[in-house]
Amino acid sequence: MVRETHQDPAVVQALNERFIPVRLEGRNHMDLVRQFQVTGAPTTLLFSPEGQEKHRFVGFQPAEDYLKELAMGG
Repeated sequence: MVRETHQDPAVVQALNERFIPVRLEGRNHMDLVRQFQVTGAPTTLLFSPEGQEKHRFVGFQPAEDYLKELAMGG
């Protein structure tokens, strides 16, 4: 995802305009993996401004599909 989807200009624009993107390597943050019950990689979690999980999607997503998922969660 880092080399493909997250490099797509439309994805970059959507993420930067509508979200505060944070990327974590799960194996370096196992406390968060457990806290958010992440069961596969990559996992994208979208949260409300209040910190409530609004949407999650797991697995590789090409740019077009990723943008659709962002629209569902944001």
